[in-house]
Amino acid sequence: MGAGGAQIASRMLACRELVVVRGDIPVLRGLDLEVRAGSLTTLVGPSGAGKTTLLRAVLGLEPVRSGTISIGERNLDGVSTHRRGIGMVFQEPRLFPNLSVADNVAFPLRVAGVSRASRLQRGPLLLEDVGLAGFSERRTDSLSGGEQQRVALARALCGEPEILLLDEPLASVDPNLRADLRRLVKELHFGRGLTTLYVTHDLQEAAELGDDIALMLDGRIEQHGPARELFARPSSERAARFLGAVNVVPVRVVAGTAHGEGFSFDATGPDGDAVFVIRPEHVRLTGDDGLRAQVEEAVYMGTHVRVRLRRTNLVLTAHVPAQRPIALGAEVGVDLPKEHLWRLPETSSRSSRSPG
Repeated sequence: MGAGGAQIASRMLACRELVVVRGDIPVLRGLDLEVRAGSLTTLVGPSGAGKTTLLRAVLGLEPVRSGTISIGERNLDGVSTHRRGIGMVFQEPRLFPNLSVADNVAFPLRVAGVSRASRLQRGPLLLEDVGLAGFSERRTDSLSGGEQQRVALARALCGEPEILLLDEPLASVDPNLRADLRRLVKELHFGRGLTTLYVTHDLQEAAELGDDIALMLDGRIEQHGPARELFARPSSERAARFLGAVNVVPVRVVAGTAHGEGFSFDATGPDGDAVFVIRPEHVRLTGDDGLRAQVEEAVYMGTHVRVRLRRTNLVLTAHVPAQRPIALGAEVGVDLPKEHLWRLPETSSRSSRSPG
């Protein structure tokens, strides 16, 4: 491997069997996560899953009960926060109102003992990188929410980190400004060759930004991979439901045929009870053919109509073209294309249905 390859490899972020406990309550439960060097990985999961705790642990702000955190071959155990080579942007900017914008940006250099002359040079350059040229002497309380997060982003990059962590940085930003800030994050990530872990509650944002998506449930990484893989082939029913509207289709497989509520299809895998999932955009209304179901609801969504269908205990959602007329109470044919049906792994489908 050449020098450039070695440098890239050194930026991989790895968490192995990470355990964080608060009081007697485990928050991270043997978590494993590997963020590829140079990649932008988005981290999603419900509130309370442990996403912020994970970022704080990586940064060195959260004590780790057991497990390891490393960047490349460098174990971070015992390494202080400011020596980890990690930049962090929090959900709230956490700027110092008594300091100018430039002094806020250069504050990490001040902590590191860098001379004021050097800090005065570095701050304006970083502000230019985040689109705030000429803001050096402004007060932070005169800035908009989006501008404050740009300052926080510049500050996170001030120490030239290898790793960038962002904890829902756009949650408090005006929706009209979020697209510009997402583009800025991507530009800075690729332009600086960073390894980035970005927490968001917005699945569309996660898919738009991330090379990979990591789904966190109950203090563990449930699934990790490209967006297309997670949305089309979830690892469990819980994962499928969190990753957006999804149809859960219980069946019984006998001799290679899955039998459901008024329909059947060829299926691979062992005989017995099984759960398949299919996304609403892949469910087709066919007129007289296929599974018979009644239209319970039809909601115009602009680009499509969201249709709720029922066949006894089986409830399905379909996204159909906006121009197609849908009559409430009508009985329609429904097709579940085999190529879009995904059989959940046996253990996950059973565990996701267990009580508690």
